[in-house]
Amino acid sequence: MDILIEIYHRLLKETVPLYRRKFYDDFQMDSRFVGVIGARGVGKTTFLVNYLRDNYLNSQQALYISADNLYFVEHNLFGTVDRFVKEFNGQIICIDEIHRYKDWEQELKNIYDSFPRLSVIFSGSSSINLAHGKTDLSRRLVLKTMYGFSFREFLEVQTHKSYPLLTFDNLIGDYYRYAQNFAQTPKLLGYLKEYLKQGYYPTFLELKSYESYQNTLQNIVDKVIYEDISSFYSLHTSNLETLKKIIYFFATSQPGSININRLAQNLKKDHTTIAEYIQILKDTGLLRFLLKNKQGYALVRDAEKIFLDNTNLLYALNREIGKEPPTGLMREMFIVCTLQNAGYFVFSKESADIESGGYYFEIGGKNKTSAFIQKSRKGYIIKDDILIGDKKNIPLYLFGFLS
Repeated sequence: MDILIEIYHRLLKETVPLYRRKFYDDFQMDSRFVGVIGARGVGKTTFLVNYLRDNYLNSQQALYISADNLYFVEHNLFGTVDRFVKEFNGQIICIDEIHRYKDWEQELKNIYDSFPRLSVIFSGSSSINLAHGKTDLSRRLVLKTMYGFSFREFLEVQTHKSYPLLTFDNLIGDYYRYAQNFAQTPKLLGYLKEYLKQGYYPTFLELKSYESYQNTLQNIVDKVIYEDISSFYSLHTSNLETLKKIIYFFATSQPGSININRLAQNLKKDHTTIAEYIQILKDTGLLRFLLKNKQGYALVRDAEKIFLDNTNLLYALNREIGKEPPTGLMREMFIVCTLQNAGYFVFSKESADIESGGYYFEIGGKNKTSAFIQKSRKGYIIKDDILIGDKKNIPLYLFGFLS
């Protein structure tokens, strides 16, 4: 166990966030067991270490461990926690990469039942589904989702200034005033273009070149497919290659209704298998769905459109194969991503691009027009490449201030 303590203290010294994110300040221990889930690369490890630094610095009663450490080849999680409580009067333990540990659900349940004074924060892949697990953990804990950087957070890093957080109602009701204020920021639209390319994952804070950043994104995709999915869903290598082909299909496709049958035929797989694979990629944080109605449950059958999770992935995977990502897809992905990450429901709409909060939106460039939007009392055009807008036109970048 000494090696785990040594690693923890090394991380306390070396894993220091370069920017304090909103998630850090919003986080609360609502339960004795709290899970922080999210896609690979969004900063879960840094958060866990920073939480212990903020609240338990110099305390022997706190510990960080990673469940994928080789230590757990010969030791089990329950025994490690038992020793921590008995020898150090442990009060809180952060367990990173919980999904990499075999039978993690059962051991977490046993830890919960056996150590009533111990608090646990664990992190895991977006694929963690407690409702369908072997044990009933859902009533014992609270799950919180961590996303990548918002445009607002990225802008604060770049400008060293603070910007207000907007609600959806703030944005719709007073976007002209907010835009006038934000438009005073030099290079605002330039920062947006940079964010769309390399501002979602926190590694942008450390890496000096785009090539390095692109490599980390390609590595994230490979690790999700060949490590997380491979172990969590027990798929063979040939099937994992199919998953990667699906990712590149959505990276290079224009936004629009999906045709799973056509995709299945191209990949020489049946419809059911491809639908299952798409659901897995969504659950592991590589894809996101735009549902076609308000009764959907984020399943493939309810998805009208399917996107990569964020514009940074879109740009990196297109660049890998020598292409430029479709501009329209970049814009629509940005809006869907920012709204969903801020906790707002977004739906596909036949007469517009999206519906959210009872309003209808078309998304396009500064010359975009829409007869439907002009006639609709609750319709707006979200326009790229404009700073302020007018009665029916909202600047696209404003949605980046929702989180």
